[in-house]
Amino acid sequence: MRTRKGEDGMSRLSDVKTPVEITFPVGDGKAALRVTPVSVSAGAVGTDHASSSRFGGGPVAAAAQAAGTVGTAGSQRQQGTGLAFGYTQGRVDADIGTTPLGFEHSRLIGGIKLQGALSDRVSNQLDVSRRAVTDSVLSFAGTRDDRTGKSWGGVTATGARYLIGADRGGTGVYGAVGYASLNGTNVVSNSRLEGGVGVYTRVIDAPGQRLTTGLNLTALAFDKNLRYFTHGHGGYFSPQRFVSLSVPLTWARTQDRLTYQVGGSLGLQHFREDGADYFPGDAAAQSAAAGAATAAGSGNATYTGQSKTGLGYHLAAALEYRLTPHLVAGGNLGLDNASDYRQFVGKLYLRYRMHPLAGPLPLPVAPFRSPYGD
Repeated sequence: MRTRKGEDGMSRLSDVKTPVEITFPVGDGKAALRVTPVSVSAGAVGTDHASSSRFGGGPVAAAAQAAGTVGTAGSQRQQGTGLAFGYTQGRVDADIGTTPLGFEHSRLIGGIKLQGALSDRVSNQLDVSRRAVTDSVLSFAGTRDDRTGKSWGGVTATGARYLIGADRGGTGVYGAVGYASLNGTNVVSNSRLEGGVGVYTRVIDAPGQRLTTGLNLTALAFDKNLRYFTHGHGGYFSPQRFVSLSVPLTWARTQDRLTYQVGGSLGLQHFREDGADYFPGDAAAQSAAAGAATAAGSGNATYTGQSKTGLGYHLAAALEYRLTPHLVAGGNLGLDNASDYRQFVGKLYLRYRMHPLAGPLPLPVAPFRSPYGD
């Protein structure tokens, strides 16, 4: 379960997934079949002019709604089932699948990850993928404005990310760089450049427990600000500049049947967003929206840019408990903010192994993840 605070019908999000995965040996590797029912909801768009004019058809649709010639924007709820197949062999990890079938807009997604060692102490990884952007109902599932009959959304990020790191005696450094092109149905195309560097050290690295801390610097830059919910926007956080400097801390321990870890990070975030038209890339719709907004006395149909600096945090806890030699129960909780929102994630899961697991559970905990990244 994932919940994100935001505006009703738009940036607010409730997301429930029930993934099932079966992993089995194939040749020298392992294959995985994944089926993931998903339900996402943003609530209902407000019927007041200020809200209804910032969704879908914008001020023109809001004026028609106020006049009674059309109804409301409609339900912002989507349900579907995602399918995926994965294969791992040695240093290669590949998968292919879909965003949930039954969503307003479903997409083919997947990727391949190549891991290698440049020396005894230096490793690297190349990840080429196409993934769903799950920030909102609009970006993840796509949606429809019943007032106009037009649907849009279902955004994916297609690109590559390269990571390199060096470790010596429990102390290491790492760096990453990536690029992605973001596209969706009736959504303006966008691009994202990212990079990051960091250092870490294991303050405690003893049998059965580990305490790790460090320093991390992350930067993002998108070509366009498409975070809004009128036609042409994608409903995902896309600042023109985002920088975060944080100090992570994680403590992990295993005790026979139980393994657990707690941790988080605290740091400083800064982001800047450009202003944006209600209808990017559609001059005719933008002109009509500006006229309707002026007539309603609600501005000029543009979103104002902003710049913010503040504290950023992430808190997390995870555990696994071996119920029997074959069956392990697990769960984790997470709370974080990124820019101007807060998100909560909670998971419960069961792992059943055909072969019994002997000895203590692995450290650190590796919680089960859905094919959609959370």
